Amino acid sequence: METARETKSISEEITFSRDVSDSRKLYDELKQQSERVAKQLKQENLLAGTVKIKLRWPDFTTLTRQSTLSVPTDDAGQIHALARRLLDQNWTKGKAVRLLGVGVSGLQPPSRQLSLWDAPDQKKAAKLDEAVRDLQKRFGTEIIRKGQDPDVP
Repeated sequence: METARETKSISEEITFSRDVSDSRKLYDELKQQSERVAKQLKQENLLAGTVKIKLRWPDFTTLTRQSTLSVPTDDAGQIHALARRLLDQNWTKGKAVRLLGVGVSGLQPPSRQLSLWDAPDQKKAAKLDEAVRDLQKRFGTEIIRKGQDPDVP
């Protein structure tokens, strides 16, 4: 007998083979993890209400921090922006990191009711995300990717 289990959270993390203190590498990894988490949300037709990060230092102490979104999302950009803010608030540039992770919880099915504050740009971003996913399915994940953060040193 097989029972279906309800997804409670989705996360991605990596334990680096060597401690990482380079901000570019950490920010790039955070973005990729955010994109994979968002992809999983879309595949399961879910929205996330909370974004969390996980950091482990070389001495194996672990820090987790989370923040709740005002409106649940499955958007990689929103997940990344909040994860990035949490990272910036809790990591001192140059400090070595052993493990980095991004996760979401507070999962719920989408209700297609738009808020008064939904912008047309969100619809465009959703269409763009869908087109990118279609290309990646057909030609592989490296065929197209979003650009780097302009504010990363």
